Amino acid sequence: MTASTPTAGTTTATVQMDPPAGSWAAPGESDRFAWIGLVVLLGVLFLVVYLYALFDRYAEHRGSSTPLRTTIPTMLTVGLAYDLLPPLEGVNVLLPLALILGALARDIVLWIKPEEGTEAGHNEIIMAENVIIEENKGSADA
Repeated sequence: MTASTPTAGTTTATVQMDPPAGSWAAPGESDRFAWIGLVVLLGVLFLVVYLYALFDRYAEHRGSSTPLRTTIPTMLTVGLAYDLLPPLEGVNVLLPLALILGALARDIVLWIKPEEGTEAGHNEIIMAENVIIEENKGSADA
């Protein structure tokens, strides 16, 4: 782009201007870099939430017999929310504290009085699998 500027004399000088940046979009035009950035941001956000859910499922499965099986995932969820949404820092501290205390209370109740049928249900599944295995062995021998 060139622009003409008058000088002190009667002649005009031509000044060479820098071209616009590649990320600049004129009014009314689509901004390709903004769309790419938005897609990448949403992809990273989805990946973080997906990996957290995968870890949470793994931790829930591995920690089903631990005393803090509800409290720890709740604390991780609150921490993830505060990391992903910085405006939550303005929220009163009593809200996440109430969530964590509720989870802790549930863990205490489950520790005092475990869920009924958990062990019996697990044993029934194992016995049913053994019956199926035995039936398959009997039909394979025939």
